[in-house]
Amino acid sequence: MISTRPILTTPLAADLNDAAVAIASETGLLHVEPAYVVVADGPARFGVDALPVLKRWPRLTSVRYWRDLTAAPLPRPLRAFESNAEIVGAHLRRLWLTHGTSSQRGFVCATPPWWTPEQIGALIDITRAYDVAILGLVDASVAAVRNEYPGRELLHIDAGLHTLTLTHIRQNGLASVGEREFFPSLGVEPLQRLATELIARRFIEYSRFDPLHSAEMEQALFDRLPEWLGRVARDVDARLELSAGSDRFRATIDAAEFKERMAAACEPLLQRLRSRVVMRGPHVVLVPHRLTDFPGVLESLMRLPDCEIHVLEPGAAAFGALSRVVPERVSGPVVQVELPWDRPPVARAVTSPVLPARSEQAATHLLCGSRAYRLGAEPLRIGTGVTADEWGVALDTGLRGVSRHHCTVRMENSALMLFDHSRFGTLLNGHRVNTAAVLKAGDVITLGTPPVELRLIAEVSGHGA
Repeated sequence: MISTRPILTTPLAADLNDAAVAIASETGLLHVEPAYVVVADGPARFGVDALPVLKRWPRLTSVRYWRDLTAAPLPRPLRAFESNAEIVGAHLRRLWLTHGTSSQRGFVCATPPWWTPEQIGALIDITRAYDVAILGLVDASVAAVRNEYPGRELLHIDAGLHTLTLTHIRQNGLASVGEREFFPSLGVEPLQRLATELIARRFIEYSRFDPLHSAEMEQALFDRLPEWLGRVARDVDARLELSAGSDRFRATIDAAEFKERMAAACEPLLQRLRSRVVMRGPHVVLVPHRLTDFPGVLESLMRLPDCEIHVLEPGAAAFGALSRVVPERVSGPVVQVELPWDRPPVARAVTSPVLPARSEQAATHLLCGSRAYRLGAEPLRIGTGVTADEWGVALDTGLRGVSRHHCTVRMENSALMLFDHSRFGTLLNGHRVNTAAVLKAGDVITLGTPPVELRLIAEVSGHGA
């Protein structure tokens, strides 16, 4: 029988996030690396060791073994590895041999929010096979949140490699997991891909050189991406240079334009946060440090009204697990979903705790073609069935993909909101609206085929003030 008595040693802590597996001990953050593996000739290359060849050998690479953890056979084995579970076991074994000691006995693990109980069971089974002890399992969102925020709703963003997760943290004497929403288009990898495409396009525009035309040049761009994103975050115009053989190619990135494109990609998350604030009041949003690597993402969050944005320290979930989970041998796939607070409550900030940012501007009119419709207390109806005695935008009855009563713009809890009533769907800034969304000046509503664009604008005075 396995003993479940608490082990009187401090274990290592591991945050098992596929974007960045973090290892921590009492002495601090020991190591952070992405969940990548490349298996070519010789031993498997994990994490940082895989980075220099990741784009060169795509058929010998896996970046989904943490996300798709299962003992089921792979459709195409990765050399000696026949399942994702085997790759996970080998990765954890490598991390343990590098950072663990006999006195620590094993890992306390912060598990990602998208793992199922079956995947937790697969983790336990494979770590036993690879002789790695698991001394505790805790939900990563709960582990990362250590302070209570009285008087505000508390949300945690988990940025995985392939999925972003928004978790409501209940503050009921403990930190506990509430409802969750997943945003598969907003993981680290999609943001990296967008940044890469934006940069590659600038090289093509400046020199007709496509840095994505070969695996070697894609690898070169991938290697330089962190440095270049740092330049975009810092400079008004970021000047980039890339060598291909004896040739050198240059491009300049307009930082403001780049940031707006990255912010636009975050629109589904921003829509959800705006709606939550309208319905539930002020919020605190805890953001993983890795999202600050992408210029424009944090700025877009900072513009949200009634949202305090706090950036977590690197390895926050690992440190939170280390300080609050009692280590004991795990005998089944049970993950703790609530923990006590171990830091003092945080009073509401008078100003933003991260950086100043311009607020989102309220819309006063809806522009359709050459006509501007004033927005106010009366709901503005949009569709093919709007009659002459109704306040609204009457669209052509021959327009495909538009309902008679397609959508409505109206005030709700002092916020201007869009409500979709159609079976065809309504897009806001290029992303489908899930029932309702908060509107601001600059937003674009799109519906129908061919698409009809309705723009939200703000009445100004003086010189645009």
